[in-house]
Formats: sequence, C-alpha cells, structure tokens
Amino acid sequence: MDRQLGAADSVAADSVAASTFSEVVVDVQPSFNADVHSHLRHSRNSINSSASAADNKKGRWENLVLAYKTLGVVFGGLVTSPLYVYPSMPLKSPTEDDYLGIYSIMFWTLTLIGVVKYASIALKADDQGEENKSRLGKFFEKSILARRILLFIAMLGMCMLIGDGILTPAISVLSAMDGIRAPFPSVSKCSEALFADLGHFNRSSIQMAFLFTIYPSLVLTYAGQTAYLIRHPNDHEDGFYKFIPKSVYWPIFIIATLAAIVASQSLISATFSVIKQSVVLDYFPRVKVVHTSSNKEGEVYSPEVNYILMILCVAVILIFGEGKDIGNAFGVVVSLVMLITTILLTLVMIMIWRTPLLLVALYFLVFFTMEGVYVSAVFTKIPEGGWIPFAISFFLALIMFGWFNGRQKKIEYELTHKIDLERLGTLLSDPGVQRVPGLCFFYTNIHQDGLTPILGHYIKNMRSLHKVTIFTTLRYLLVPKVGPEERIIVRKLGLKGVYGCVIQYGYADTLNLEGNDFVNQVTDCLREHIEKYLDCLPSNSIDIQEEISALEEAKLSDVIHVRGKTRFYIGKNCKRFDRIMLAFYEVLHSNCRSALPALSVPLSQRIEVGMLYEA
Repeated sequence: MDRQLGAADSVAADSVAASTFSEVVVDVQPSFNADVHSHLRHSRNSINSSASAADNKKGRWENLVLAYKTLGVVFGGLVTSPLYVYPSMPLKSPTEDDYLGIYSIMFWTLTLIGVVKYASIALKADDQGEENKSRLGKFFEKSILARRILLFIAMLGMCMLIGDGILTPAISVLSAMDGIRAPFPSVSKCSEALFADLGHFNRSSIQMAFLFTIYPSLVLTYAGQTAYLIRHPNDHEDGFYKFIPKSVYWPIFIIATLAAIVASQSLISATFSVIKQSVVLDYFPRVKVVHTSSNKEGEVYSPEVNYILMILCVAVILIFGEGKDIGNAFGVVVSLVMLITTILLTLVMIMIWRTPLLLVALYFLVFFTMEGVYVSAVFTKIPEGGWIPFAISFFLALIMFGWFNGRQKKIEYELTHKIDLERLGTLLSDPGVQRVPGLCFFYTNIHQDGLTPILGHYIKNMRSLHKVTIFTTLRYLLVPKVGPEERIIVRKLGLKGVYGCVIQYGYADTLNLEGNDFVNQVTDCLREHIEKYLDCLPSNSIDIQEEISALEEAKLSDVIHVRGKTRFYIGKNCKRFDRIMLAFYEVLHSNCRSALPALSVPLSQRIEVGMLYEA
C-alpha cells in the first residue's frame, strides 16, 4: 500500500519542485538587458501562441492515444502495485476485519491522494507561475535560514525520488517473477530491469488515464484481492498469483512480467527529468542530456544517469535478494515524497497561485495529517530495509550539496572580481597592452554588472587584446528551435572594437561554429547594427565607415575562439570544512561535462585560458 502512488509522486514532485525553485538567470551586461528581454519575451509569446494553437488542434483521439501511453510511462509503477502490496505487509493471523480495514485504507488513499491531491491539484503546478510577493515570499527573501531549510527539503525530496528510480525496477520485476515460485517453489530468479525513457505527456491525458482507467482498475483489483484473502487469510504473502484461475495463470504471469518491465521505466523517466532540471538550476553536476523529441522539451534521456541507475539497481537486487526489504524501503521513499510534495505544494499555493488561506489550511491539514501518519508508520521499518533510501539520499545529497556549495563560491568570487566596462577601459588604456590584428570570440557568461575575471587575467598576462573582440554568451532556451532573426543579438559596448553577442539556441538546434558561416552571421549582424547608427547619426558617417572597415579587416586577418577554464586554489587560510567541500567540488567538476555545449571549432582557432580562483 505504501508504494501505490509512487508514479504519481514522481510526476507531481517533479512539477512542484520546478514550480517552487525555477528561476530565470539573466547573465547579460546592462546594455544588453532591454534587447535580450525583448527577444526572450517575443520568443516566449511565439511559443505560447504556437502551443495554444497546437493544443486547439489536438483532437479527442490524440488525447486518448497519449492517455494510453501514460499507462506505462507515468503510471507503470502504480498499475503493478497489486503484485507486491499485500506480500509486503507483515500480517500475522489476519482476520476479515483486518482485510476490510486494509482495503478501506487503500480505497481512501487512492481517492484522496490520487484523485484529489495529484490528479486535481498537483498537476497544475509547473514552472510558468509568477511569484507573489506575499509576506511568506518576503520572509523567505529575508531569512537565509528559511531558504536553506526549504532547499534541504527540496533536495531531500529529489534525492528520495531518484532513489525511487533505483528501487522501482528491482521491486517491480522481482514481484512479477514471484509468480514462478507458486508452481515451482524451489526456483528463485533474479531478473535485470530494462531501462527506457518515453518522456512526458500533457495534463489532460494524465488525468484521463488516471480517472477513467487506473483508479477504477486499482479499486476493483484490490477489492478482488481482498475478497479472496478474506476466504483464504493465510495466502497474503502471494495474494496476487493465488487468486488467479489456473487456466489463465501463465498468460497472466507473462503479462504481469512484461508490465513490470515497462513499469520500471516510469520512475526512471522521472529521474531523468528531475536531474535535468537540477542541472539547469545548478544543483547537480552537468551530465549529458539528450532530447528525444524535436517538439517536446520534457522528453529527455541521460545515458550516464541510465548506466548508474542500472548498476545501483542490480546491486540492490544482489544484496537484498528478497522483495520484503526493498518493499520496506519503498514505504519510506513514497511516504516521504508524498509528505514533501504536500509541503512544497502548500508553498506554491500561497506564493504563486494566491489561493485563499482557508483553502490552503484545509488542504495542508488534511494531507499533512494523513501522510504524517504514513511516515510515522513506515519509520518503524527503517531497520528492516527502510535505511536503504536514506543511504542513497545521503550519497546523492552529498553530491548535490558539494556541487551547489562549489558553484556558489565560484559565483561569489566572480562577482567580487568582476570586470566592468570602466575597468576594461582602464586595462586597454595601458600603453603596454597592444590591440593585435584579428577577430576574437571571447566566450563568457556576461554578468549583469560586469564580465568574467578571466578577461582581466587574460589581458594582464597576454598584454594584448584583438582589435575586434566580441564577448559571446551562449543562451539555452526551452524551445525546439530559435528563429534566424532571434538567434544572434549584438550590441556595441562603448569601447572601440569591443562588442557583445548573445547566441540563443533551443534543444533541437545544433550548434556548429565550424567554418565561416557562424563568423559571417555574427559579423553581418554587427554590420547591420553599426549601420543603424549611420542612419541616426549621419554626421559621424566617417567614423562608422571606419568601424565597418576595421570589422571586415579583422575578419580577413585571423579568427580565434577563447574560452576560460577555472579551478579553485585552496590556500592555507581556508577552513577545514571549506577545504574538504571544495576539494570534493573539484573532483566533481573535473569529471562532469563542460558548461558550454560542444562547439565544432577547429583546434587551430581554439584557445583555453586557465585561471585559479583563490578560495
């Protein structure tokens, strides 16, 4: 029973966490802000218009097809729960009243938590809400302790959900294969879970599948199991297979096994999505994320995460073997994730949805009380396998905290040692700094009020800067493809030969900076931008023509691409805790993927500038 709503938790917790903690990080220099925000708003409006038009075109049959697909992808773990709910219960000489009580708990859990909480409320949570500056919101802004507690709760929920992705294949397949022990008690088989990712679906298809298929089917299935067990009270350890008629036993066994294999990927899909969102928000080391759809941003797959889940899943099966300990671990995971979802969803209601406080209080009291009872009950199972998710969560939380702490230290250093335009002008006015011929693309995240300190490090040591330098930021947007007119945003930065450029790309776009196409696109945009000044300021036509000529000359002279590579220097004055955490961060950083996407820049034109950040 503890495992019933695991798949629904994965979907809702994913949405709630995104809604609570998602943020738009604008890392562009002030002179860019107006242009970039204008383009971003235009892109989002186009996306929303396209999405609305597409939704209007979707017919009833398409939603039915999507609803059918959700049976395995979203509700896979839920529909296979009858395989192991009763067997995981430590019942001793159960009576008819015991079974009726258990079924009553199952029915109301599915009705209240499944229908009311998830299908009716939690699915409305996404990352498109606007924060309401309520008293609670202002409190979280002012209190760093409150923010850290909230961050810890969210991290615990995400870690538990990822742990669920490890345990789901194990319990699903083992429970399905228990059917082979009924006719052959001496046989004990360990089956390897199959991994796949089929992505996410729209809200209406999930609601349709749950309300009209999953919910009534589970209610009737549990009713049938309970009726059988009332007449055969001692068969609860194999309550699913015992009440199947012998004539259809093997067909049902095959269907159950195949359903368990499909179910194993439901939480794995959620794990891919949660880790992807954590990477975007800088709470998890960067891993490879492959978008499996050209029109749905949520359909993602991570081969690295996939292999790690496979290894951990097989390890859990080999270590624990029987399904009871894994079932106890499920009870802890699912109950805690449900409780954390309730807490986060309450905050969403207050801070984003602006729900009346009376309704919020009613929701919180009902579901927090119910799920609090479940959590208190499963805590007794910690010595009997319930410690497994805590061990997994502790390991994952250590990785997330180590990465987050290191990234925060890096951001603090960069903000403290940023290079603003005034400082850049001072560096370039030094007689010892030469402006060498050529065109330089300097890749950097341009902060709101300055440039990366790597720029100052580069100028001080190289004693030079190219005559035409374009500070380039690559911006990832949650759209399939960015239109040609919105892909490149350029602007003069007020210094001679110094420009800014933001390149926007979607998840279905291919970034290829090889050859002259990219260089020509950027320089053409720059030329058009400079020529606008010719129309506005005809008196400065000579200076503008010289600027265009200098741009063309630099492009013909030489083109290089410069990107930074940073590490922490852990000095003697660094505290022991910071030493350990930063050393751990460096291990993670050296083994994760680069923050910049793979750029097909020729090696002869590529330069990496290393810099040590003093901790």
